[in-house]
Amino acid sequence: MKTAKRNTKLKASGPTPAEPGAARWGNDIQSSAEQGGLKRFAILRAAAELFNERGFYETSLNELAKRLNVTKPSLYYYVKNKDDILLQILNQALLEFTPAMTLAEDSELNGLAKLEIFVTQYTMAMTGVFGKCMVLSGLGPLEPSSRDELTPTFRLLDTFVRKLLEQGMQDGSIKPCDAKITAFSIFGAMHWLARWYRPDGALNVQQIAERVFAIFESGLKAPRRRKSQAPVRKRS
Repeated sequence: MKTAKRNTKLKASGPTPAEPGAARWGNDIQSSAEQGGLKRFAILRAAAELFNERGFYETSLNELAKRLNVTKPSLYYYVKNKDDILLQILNQALLEFTPAMTLAEDSELNGLAKLEIFVTQYTMAMTGVFGKCMVLSGLGPLEPSSRDELTPTFRLLDTFVRKLLEQGMQDGSIKPCDAKITAFSIFGAMHWLARWYRPDGALNVQQIAERVFAIFESGLKAPRRRKSQAPVRKRS
């Protein structure tokens, strides 16, 4: 089995979410056609913050416009409605989770080590404003067509973790387990983070990610095989 030195000191990928209340369109983003993408991102970030603070249904487009310091009609140039906003937020969250799969897949490590990379990177992305919104708002408020658009990617993430677990069982780094239930448990733990994580807490994101994986590692890691001892000769 080919092994390599593991390095789980990974940095969160994708745009770094601003602190709540930091998004300001009218003052911070001005002029030039190339600013269109930044304006759309500012809308999504501010909307995600509001959804996280107040809830999807309790947040109005008027409140979003107020937070961005723009008029409500200005929003419609970039988004259609609240459904479209949430759909784009969830797509952004999924984009930030993609590197977790890429880094794990590209490594030449065993199944358990790949799972560590995935869980560490995914957990760190989960602390961002978009990952948190994915959990707190979820797919429920979306129109059926929007949910259908996102479902394949969510299934891909689940399938990927199951594959790592099965690989680990095959290469001996993970002891036999139910891949389906284990994958559900791993995602449940990572997603629950969105409900209790606080940036000003005692642990930083890297430390939390390491501790989350350590919980699963202790239960999944296959025991080391003992070298067979030489038979004891009987005295005559």
